[in-house]
Amino acid sequence: MSTGGLAVAGLGIVAPGVCRPDDALAPADEAVPGWFQAGSALPGRGYRRLPDACKYLLAASRLAVGDAGDRLSRTAREHRAAVVAINNTGAALMEELDRTIMRDGAAEMSPSSSPYIAMSCFASRLSVEHGITGFSLTVNSPVTAGLEALQLAARAVAADRARTVLVGAVEEALSPSQATAPGSEAGAVVLYCESAAGGRARYGTCRVRSAFLDPAAAASGAAAVFAPLLGDAPPCRIDAVLDDSAVGTAAARWLDQLTGEHDVVIVPAPAQAGCLTPLRRVLGLLAQERGAPARHLVLAASAQGTVTCAELTLAPHRAVGTGGAEAPSV
Repeated sequence: MSTGGLAVAGLGIVAPGVCRPDDALAPADEAVPGWFQAGSALPGRGYRRLPDACKYLLAASRLAVGDAGDRLSRTAREHRAAVVAINNTGAALMEELDRTIMRDGAAEMSPSSSPYIAMSCFASRLSVEHGITGFSLTVNSPVTAGLEALQLAARAVAADRARTVLVGAVEEALSPSQATAPGSEAGAVVLYCESAAGGRARYGTCRVRSAFLDPAAAASGAAAVFAPLLGDAPPCRIDAVLDDSAVGTAAARWLDQLTGEHDVVIVPAPAQAGCLTPLRRVLGLLAQERGAPARHLVLAASAQGTVTCAELTLAPHRAVGTGGAEAPSV
């Protein structure tokens, strides 16, 4: 299934070790304590007691909206929308709230963080921050949710349900008791998007396609899924975010056939990693300085069988300024 295209006019990222959007293609750093300084990233009142993941999302959205200039302020509130991808975002918070209830009772739950038991509250808080009244949606699926958020945004814009969509992905690192292996993600990515038909594609345009590969028949069914998904003329570069499941392994083996004619970059997705990496790859590719247009593709596959790819047509532009920053240097 394919949708209409989006034009990307603003980039924002908050992640450990990332100081600029064009740093986003570097391997993700571990989220060590203190990496994010909320007072610098979110000056003002009303943010201190929010969950960390919500702070990441709001900080990245400020960067994306600022990077797009005055475009949001010139868009009517009812024509603004938000689509936010999450996966592990609230896991550590819910563990903390459960511990509070068992130890101290429900009356001691924080009134600022308790609403975020409902995962839709992250997108809702983003909407409040930017005066969005069109709609807000939350996508919650392993690995692919960030690209699915782009797909949903494109569908909404094509149907004239919105003119501007903030498309984001946010994750918070799992607690030590929840993580079965290292590599859980932390941070947020936000893209400021408009219709590719009428928007100003400052960084480029994006078109998303998706399919399903039955995990039980992944080895034998890969060609039937990936050939039409990538099309007759795959882009010169393919970044594939894959785990070691049957679906991820089948995807990697199929992509091996393209090596030589295409630059295939396999990005490992550890178990429990979350959904941030694919959208981070999209932002990183859009942010790279280039003198001529280029086509790239970001593909993500989940162990459950969802396969999603974002085809990017990258616009020529100079180096990005401070559209994204690690919070301590904002």
